[in-house]
Amino acid sequence: MMKFLVKQQKIEALEREVIASDQIAFVSVKFVFDGAWKTLHKVVQFTQCEETYNVVLGIDGTICLLPAELHPGAVKMSLFGYDAESDTTLRATTVPVTLHIRPSGFVEDGTTPIPPTPDLYTQLLKKLSEMQTGANGKDGRSAYEIAIENGFVGTVAEWLESLKGRDGLPGKDGADGLPGKDGTNGKDGLPGKDGRDGRDGKDGVSPDLTNYPDADAVKALIQAAVQPLLQQAHVHENLNVLDDLTADELSLLRALQEFEDDTTYNIQTFREAIAALNEKAHTHENQSALEQINAAKIAQWDGFGTQINGLSTKVTVYSEKTERTLESLQKQIDNLTSGRNYTVLFQSGQNAISTYAPDISMILDGGYQTMTDFLAAYPQFCSAANDFVLSYSQACFNWDKSVLTVCTKPLSLTKNAEIVMSYQSGSSEAGRLYLVQKPQKIDIPIGVYVNTEIDANRAVSLDFQWLQSDTFITTITECTGISDGEYYLAWVGRSNNSHPKIRFLKVLEG
Repeated sequence: MMKFLVKQQKIEALEREVIASDQIAFVSVKFVFDGAWKTLHKVVQFTQCEETYNVVLGIDGTICLLPAELHPGAVKMSLFGYDAESDTTLRATTVPVTLHIRPSGFVEDGTTPIPPTPDLYTQLLKKLSEMQTGANGKDGRSAYEIAIENGFVGTVAEWLESLKGRDGLPGKDGADGLPGKDGTNGKDGLPGKDGRDGRDGKDGVSPDLTNYPDADAVKALIQAAVQPLLQQAHVHENLNVLDDLTADELSLLRALQEFEDDTTYNIQTFREAIAALNEKAHTHENQSALEQINAAKIAQWDGFGTQINGLSTKVTVYSEKTERTLESLQKQIDNLTSGRNYTVLFQSGQNAISTYAPDISMILDGGYQTMTDFLAAYPQFCSAANDFVLSYSQACFNWDKSVLTVCTKPLSLTKNAEIVMSYQSGSSEAGRLYLVQKPQKIDIPIGVYVNTEIDANRAVSLDFQWLQSDTFITTITECTGISDGEYYLAWVGRSNNSHPKIRFLKVLEG
């Protein structure tokens, strides 16, 4: 099942899967709608090769089946909604998203017709009829439940066994039927004409398939099998060539098609990756400028190097003083936090994943995942290799990716509460730390809701900054600007020069 979030006029993928062609009533698409879509009559549109298939969801519907008419290739999916009870014309639309359908291994036998998707008018009439007939009633009690109420004692299996009747007596053998009459002999047919002798076929070559798929061997096989067919196409004098194709060779040709499809898909993936690299690539058109660098300029730069070495010594001394200052501040922070009640949101260690991952979700490139599912794709984010800290490094993600991390367990906070974080950062930069107030009811995943509130500027942004440090340091952030209540905590880690690593995260009570 594929899942999508419909937010205003945008469709965001929550869960995707590989789609194969030739399916019928098998692939489901589920939608999560924001408040603006709740009261609208909703219709899903699938468009491929200038053909559009409409699937009606209605007001309360959230799941539809993928139309069976769709074939391998790109498919555009969008939604529109309307308010039938409004006095004015209202129509909501979305920007389409692209679904990719890959070829299946299904071989058509000609006995299973593709059921056509009903047109929009027919589906709307059916929905109207269902609304007029009223909603379905509650499910009644099962026969087993009624049996328990009337005194039966035992399991479901025992009750089912009690329903079986005794075997009946065997029936009597029927009388033998009368023998049938002998039929008359048919007339002999005329002898057929002798067919023409077929031409001798060429000796085949068995390729070495030890290291299949071997490109050269496969190419040679295809050329040897296909070339005679091309020379004698449409004259039906190539039966001897076709007869020479063994079952193993035909199986190999089918496997080759699968190999070609996978290769085409991988090439497209590589092209997209290369295109992204090309945007950041630099050229070597500055050769003329490099050739103008002479010995005098190099000597001048050597002088600069001497000055820099002197500055480096001063920086080293300053760095040592800074480290001592940080150690002193760390002791002061430890004294401030001692003896106060706190809630641990994350703590590195052997049990970090099993203890805290269920209450943490991630948003990367607009896609929502629980931390448990997130680690399946990015195992280095929290692993034994990095001492089970939360690592936003380039080893996990591409350069300068922003990862929104959300604590889905609500916190009871006052304006006097404080957030304590122990982290290590490669450079100093402004950070993003948010508090989102918990609503009375949430119909979408908490991580998606928090991300939506942040995008709409309805979250409280706290004064927070990543500080460069070669060791783990502890900072305290005050929860200023909030009223007493329950909140979700979220922050952004970036895989740039800062690439922070978080060792623990605690919230001190006010």
